[in-house]
Amino acid sequence: MEIKDLWVPGISAVLAIGASMATVTATAQDADELTTRITNVEIKQAGEESTKVMVKQNTDRLERLEAIVEKIAEQQLKTLQNQAIMCEKLDANCK
Repeated sequence: MEIKDLWVPGISAVLAIGASMATVTATAQDADELTTRITNVEIKQAGEESTKVMVKQNTDRLERLEAIVEKIAEQQLKTLQNQAIMCEKLDANCK
């Protein structure tokens, strides 16, 4: 077998190896890009979950505050009613 006979298979082998390396490199690059995109999505989702938790906590606090304000308003109304009754019974000028 002569060296000339080895050129065609040798060149074919080199081209096949080069194509395989290019495919592996492209696949690795695609995998890295996909990993980056997934990481960005996970970070965004974590931020959204954090926002949801904060909104829930603030909503709960607002509801508790509203209940407290409502109780204070009821107590003030009762106090004013009691004061009016006392003023009437004592025939006092409470204006």
